[in-house]
Amino acid sequence: MTPLLRQTARIRVGILAVLLSLLLSVMPVLADDTPSVEQTPAAQAPGPQAQSPQAPAAPTIESLKVIPLAGRDEVNDIQRRVMAPLVVEVLDHNDRPVQNAEVVFRFPLQGPGATFPGAKTSLTARTNGQGQVAAMNWMANNEIGRFDVHVSASYGNQVGSVTFSMINANNVPQGKGAGASVGTEKRGGWFSPTWVKVAVIGGAAAIAAGVFLATRGGSKSSSSSTITITPGSPSVGGPH
Repeated sequence: MTPLLRQTARIRVGILAVLLSLLLSVMPVLADDTPSVEQTPAAQAPGPQAQSPQAPAAPTIESLKVIPLAGRDEVNDIQRRVMAPLVVEVLDHNDRPVQNAEVVFRFPLQGPGATFPGAKTSLTARTNGQGQVAAMNWMANNEIGRFDVHVSASYGNQVGSVTFSMINANNVPQGKGAGASVGTEKRGGWFSPTWVKVAVIGGAAAIAAGVFLATRGGSKSSSSSTITITPGSPSVGGPH
């Protein structure tokens, strides 16, 4: 090999060495700039969609009036198994009848009281077009004494309730049978002891055509109006 060729070969080798040195010095920089698998942000799964806020429930308003039409302070004749009628009327805050209101009648769990079929102590029914509803098919127990009847009504967010007494008695004198009032005067304009009473014989309500005769206004006039009570389909419940 001639001297010229050797010179050229050395130059080439030198150039290659410089290029290799530069390449080795740049590779760490390139490696740092390349994101690793661990550094690559994972695709974020879509989070749960935000639920639209629900409108708050309307607050309960104690605006219904539950008025006992029959049963308050009346006597159940246990010996003859004749029960007084048990009827209420539901009115709104303007004293208008509330149709299709849900009404729950409740008897006490122990002591003097009564039960509905199946030994249940409560019954649920709905008012008719006159805002009235009767508790049917109930029978007083054999314990003598006064007991409370609790009646609650609801219609939408409107509620109301009333509690009054009935009496279980034996040996009721003639002329003061089931339905007679004891120790209290009936309010004029509502049901009175002169009304036609509902007899419950052997546990079955004998409601002839569901008609109650009532004297309105509390006056001494002999005029009367007929109120027809058409009960819906009541349901009975266990102790509450």
